[in-house]
Order: sequence, then structure tokens, then C-alpha cells
Amino acid sequence: MIKAVKTRQVCFFYIAFMPVVKFFTAPSVICGFSGEDLWISAAVNCLADIVTISVLYFLLKDEDCDFFTLIERNCGKAFAKTVAAFYFVFFMLKTVMPLSEEKNYVELTLYVTAPNITTFMPVFAAIFFLCVQRLRVIGRIADGVLLIALIGYATTFTLSVSDTDFGAILPVGAAGVKNVFRGAYSSSAWFTDGAYFLFFIGEYVKGKRDGLKIILSAAVSALIVVVFMIFFYGTFTSIAQRQHFALTELSKYTTAINNMERFDYIPIFALLFTSVFSLALPFYFATELLTRILPFKRFVAALITCAIPAGVLLFMDEYFNSIENFILNFASGYFIFFGCVFPIAATIFIKLRKKKETSYEIYGS
Repeated sequence: MIKAVKTRQVCFFYIAFMPVVKFFTAPSVICGFSGEDLWISAAVNCLADIVTISVLYFLLKDEDCDFFTLIERNCGKAFAKTVAAFYFVFFMLKTVMPLSEEKNYVELTLYVTAPNITTFMPVFAAIFFLCVQRLRVIGRIADGVLLIALIGYATTFTLSVSDTDFGAILPVGAAGVKNVFRGAYSSSAWFTDGAYFLFFIGEYVKGKRDGLKIILSAAVSALIVVVFMIFFYGTFTSIAQRQHFALTELSKYTTAINNMERFDYIPIFALLFTSVFSLALPFYFATELLTRILPFKRFVAALITCAIPAGVLLFMDEYFNSIENFILNFASGYFIFFGCVFPIAATIFIKLRKKKETSYEIYGS
């Protein structure tokens, strides 16, 4: 069977796409809970994702199909569709915060005059186009976008380092364990990226040291996020919570920027370009799940998946703050359960079941 992606592309997927979605409003939100320890809250979430990916890889590395097909084989079609339905909700909820913050970012920072809400709608055309593609296209995009993302990361960090007060994050743990974990819990909408690996199991071309490569790529992605959080708080310290759009604010006070022009928009636009694909990922995998739940063609499933958030933006814009509060305060447990707890538990169950079946076959023969 021809595999959809290569191990290299899975690694690039995590490095290119996962950090940038956390560069908009996530830092200020986390800072509101854990203050100077926001980087620890981010690290807790990143560690949970790395553990999830590691368990999924090492226990299911020999499988020839994705996670949801494994659930169907071991637990039946009805249960598999139920699980897919929960994950459809998971990914649809996961679209809310990135969609809202990117829309607000574009409208409030890139336009001189207030644009109409329909200005953001062409983004859905790009998302829809991606949703009707196959998984191999995601891998090819990861190949193409990686360099752009790395340029964005490196340039942003380079511009920020001179104005960062690294002592501002000391003493470590000043916010207290409770606030650190509260920040991690409330920001889980931007994390729980281990759920994406559910679709790559059995779908990538296996090679030597795949596990090391994939886990290292997840660790590099985590390091980029944690470093960004440190730079963010070290730049703004006590007023960091009020810096709503971290991506733009982080480097604009750099001495070189003040003396010349705002060439920091070069890495900003590089990361914005990357973020469009990051934004599309929950839509893409929600589309994939909808085709498993109901007998829809991919075109129809993609249309439904894109229409729901677009309708929320168009017709429920005045209630969007309430929706965001629901995501942050109530849906976080849902993200943690289906992003970390359930994949690990289900993976262990599948592995034990297979081991038991193998034992029956040995002793039965």
C-alpha cells in the first residue's frame, strides 16, 4: 500500500505548523493566569503532547492503518463512528480560537480603516481548497512551508533578543503551582497537538529511527513555543497580559526597528503565511472525520465543515466573546481528554488486546 506521507513530512508538519498558531493571543491569555511563569504553563502542555505522540508511536508503530481504523477493527464500527463524532467536535472547537484571533489580527493590525467582516471570508476559500485534498498534500505543503516558517521564527527571535529582560521570568515558579496548571488547562485549545498524530499512524513511510525523528521534531516545536513565551514576557514584563497580539508587539520596540523601518513585517508575513495552513488543519481533519461518520463525498463534507465556523463569524459575531469564554473555561477539559487522555488509554487498550489475541493464537495452536 502506498503511504500518504513520509516521516520527514510528519516532522516538518510539527515544526512548521504547530508553533505559529500559538503566537497570537495565547501568550497574553496564559499570562493572565500564570504571569511570568507562562512559559512553564506552555511547557506543561507541550510535554503532554510529546508524551502522547511518544505513546502513540511506540505502541502503534507496526500498524498499517490510522487510529480510527484501528478503533473500528478492535471495537466495532458503531463505536468507531461515535469516537469519530467526538473528535469531529474536538476539531471544530479547535478552529474557534485560531480563527477568531487571526481574523481580529488581520482586521485590527493590517488595515488602516475598519474592514467589513466579509474581508476575511476569502481565507475560507483557501481552507476549503485544502480540505478537499488528500493527506499527501498536507505532507507536501509541510515540505514547502518549513523554510518560510524557520525564517519567520529565527528573524523574530533575533530581533527580540536585545530587548528581552530574561531576569523578568525569575524567580521560577513565583506564580505558584496552581496558577501554572490553571494557565496550562485554560490554554489547551491551542495545544493538544498529539491528536493530529492519530491520522499519521500507519500512513507514513517507515524508516530507521522514525520514533527519534518524530519525537525530536515535537520537542523542537515545543522549544520554539517556550522560547517565544520567554521573549514575550521578557519584553513586556508586567504589562504582557495587555499585549493582545504577541506576534506584532514582540519585535516592534527593537532598537533597530526604531532607527529604521519596520522590516519586522517580513518575518511577520512569513509567519502569517504559515499560519493560514495551521488554521486550516483542524478544518481538514474535521472534514476527514465527517466522511467517516456520514456517507458524504469529501467536497460536501468540506463545505459543511467550513460553513459552520463561517456562519458563526458572519451571524454570531456579537456573541463571539461568549463563545471564546466557553472554549477557555469549559471546553478545556474536553481538549485535554480527547487530545491526551483518550488516545493514550485507547492505544494501551488496543495494544493489550492484540497481545492477548496473539497469546490465544499461540496457546490455541
